Amino acid sequence: MADLPVVRSVGAAQWCCPPSAGIVYLRLLSRLIVSFAATALPGYALAANGCADGTYSRVQSPDRNSTSFLFDDFSATAGGSSGISRASSTCRLSVPVTQAEGHSVFAVDYRGYVSTQPGQAASVVMLKDGRAVVLQDITLPTDDDLSFSQRIGSSGSNIVELDVVVGATGAPDPGLSDAIIFLDSIDLARIGFTTTEAVVESANQVARQRQSIAVGLMDSALSLLGQTNRFDDGNSVSGFASSDAAAGFAGRWEAGDGLSLLAGAAIIDPNEIDNVSDTLALFAAAVRFTTAPSQWRAFGEVGAWASPNVSASLSRSYSNLNSTNFGVGSSSGYLFASYARAGLIFAPDEINEFALSTRISRSWLDLDGYEEAVSPDNLFAAQMKPGRSIADTISAELAWSRSLSETFDFTVFGAAGRTFARKNGVSASVDWVGDVRGTADDQNFGSVAGRVGWKFTQGWQADLSVSATFRETEKPAWNIGGQLKSTF
Repeated sequence: MADLPVVRSVGAAQWCCPPSAGIVYLRLLSRLIVSFAATALPGYALAANGCADGTYSRVQSPDRNSTSFLFDDFSATAGGSSGISRASSTCRLSVPVTQAEGHSVFAVDYRGYVSTQPGQAASVVMLKDGRAVVLQDITLPTDDDLSFSQRIGSSGSNIVELDVVVGATGAPDPGLSDAIIFLDSIDLARIGFTTTEAVVESANQVARQRQSIAVGLMDSALSLLGQTNRFDDGNSVSGFASSDAAAGFAGRWEAGDGLSLLAGAAIIDPNEIDNVSDTLALFAAAVRFTTAPSQWRAFGEVGAWASPNVSASLSRSYSNLNSTNFGVGSSSGYLFASYARAGLIFAPDEINEFALSTRISRSWLDLDGYEEAVSPDNLFAAQMKPGRSIADTISAELAWSRSLSETFDFTVFGAAGRTFARKNGVSASVDWVGDVRGTADDQNFGSVAGRVGWKFTQGWQADLSVSATFRETEKPAWNIGGQLKSTF
């Protein structure tokens, strides 16, 4: 990432009033002079100007993570009685980098002194990798110590090289004091270090979290479509509550000629879906066709589910020096998924019913981009870009329903499958590192569920259900719920 310029300020007086046209001209001229001086002179001829051998000393910490430069005469003088209208002095600093195979961040502290009269200007410019950054630009009268800081980055290099230029401008006038600026010291301390591998893995974490939202909502959607109900359930409308849904309703209508319509809606509890940070509405609907009644029947089903208001809290972790740092951000968007299902129904008698099927689904989760807050605990902050996560899932499912009496019945359900991440995860720009891409992993999963129904009147039934889904690298997702169903 490019170096970050510091706020330019020398005392409160600099901000007292809008600059005149002459001051603006001097400001522009001073920038041009120091930038030209720093780029036009070749090689180490620059260094002899501001920090020739014997005019400065370098002190380095034992671990080589901190370096201090102390100057005898790193200065520029112009205007006043000096007889010089423009002056600049340049020093090239070479700082060894420990653990070069990674991304380092250094805090750079500058200390010195500046004195200018009306119509005079002074400045400090830093050049790194051919890019000039104005660190200080003094265009108003001042007589004060200088003290300011900046941060710079280094990637995959054994040495950090900086060209620091001090400059002064002013009209020669024996009646005025000289414009003078000098630096006493420059201190560099490494405050951050990470690797490309650590940052990419942190982006992978975000990609996996986005995928977990999509597949987690799939479990809730299939519950809305009655995956634990008896296949030949007739017409019904039900209201329910469960641990993953605050409340909802579902219904089934047999339209005739083998067609059935299924639909449902629910408010989802964010505490039960990983990385969902707020309640959301989930809607599901499907159309099913079943062949004529017999001991063996075939069926096909297509459906979809969607949530228009997904709010997510996403996080990542990465190594920084000897600690682990965390980046957290919030995003919002929507989810849409569709599926196709086909299978066979085997009813050996009026009591038992077996349903064997295969389901293929695809989900699209679109989330907005967000920026992590920069802090000492998140020096390598990420700007996550908006994007779409797509996951394909294929599963085999088996359900057994049995009537225990005219009053009680149950259904036992099991499924096994795999979610394919399609390697199209998330993109981010990470401070001091650059652009990275994270991907999710394919996941195997298994689900089990059970339902017990109690028909307490001719048209009313109460159900209690329990389900659990087990996915690789994730904790089991449990759901307990009950519904009150009216059949007609």
